[in-house]
Amino acid sequence: MIRRSWLLAVILWLAMLAMPARAFAQGPAALVIAAGEQYRGHVATFDQPIVILGEVDGDVTSWAGSITVQGIVRGDVVSYTGTITLAPGAIVEGNVLSIAGGVEIGSRAGLHGTAIGIEPLAGSAVATALIGTLSGQTIVRRWLPPGTTGVLGALISAMLCVAIALIWPRRTAGIGRALRAAPVRSAVVGLLSTILALSALPLVVGVLTLSLAGLFLLLPLIILLHVPYAIGLTGIARAIAASWPPGWALKPPLAAALGALIVLAPLVVIGMVAPALALALGYAVASWGLGAALISRGGALPIWRDEWPAVKHSG
Repeated sequence: MIRRSWLLAVILWLAMLAMPARAFAQGPAALVIAAGEQYRGHVATFDQPIVILGEVDGDVTSWAGSITVQGIVRGDVVSYTGTITLAPGAIVEGNVLSIAGGVEIGSRAGLHGTAIGIEPLAGSAVATALIGTLSGQTIVRRWLPPGTTGVLGALISAMLCVAIALIWPRRTAGIGRALRAAPVRSAVVGLLSTILALSALPLVVGVLTLSLAGLFLLLPLIILLHVPYAIGLTGIARAIAASWPPGWALKPPLAAALGALIVLAPLVVIGMVAPALALALGYAVASWGLGAALISRGGALPIWRDEWPAVKHSG
């Protein structure tokens, strides 16, 4: 049990390192509260930067956008993965929170509450890079050559598969058998599950970003949501290894690693040209394995094969 607990901790740690720590993106145009304007109510965006030149009688919140305050905010200022800047002379009557981007407080800026996240926390840029990729932003990595991020992501994903195969060798083998027995049902169930998760995600994120307590839950939620897909990818890797000749039989961890690399290598190549397409294909493939995990109850149940009624041809 202790060994499995350590392996679970390693899985979560690797997931936090799956994206590079430094990403610079060109995003959408900023939402500006003009000088002299008094806005009553809360101001919130997803990844759009916010600039407050006038006065806001409420909270200012953005999940992935930066926030610059040069005027007055009579509430909290929160950006989960963006930078918050309080210009000289700015006034914030509530609290200020930024986990990934940090907080910059200029001279003579008035902060009545508490500033949380003066320095960015280690590993917190996972959400920044993920949101930038999903929103189609152009990300410039100044410290890595082209293609390095995809290679690192593939290696980390393969390590995740190895850890999962070590924890659940029989279950992942069962998922692989279910995938080979019922590929169509696995694909349909996995696709529907992913569509359902994507449909609910904006609502969940919107609710969590409305409060400081909810914002702290976003990063763990993102990591936990990817664990089922990592399990699905491991099941696909085990299915690939199970199709090899008997003389090539490998132990579960090595089989999971090689199978995962076979799946991920083409995605790395595609990612060098079209990162968004590679990301979409990666989730689609992992959804296939997720579907097999769901219909087999995590690899615990035997699955009957997909069979199609024979078509009779009239002579």
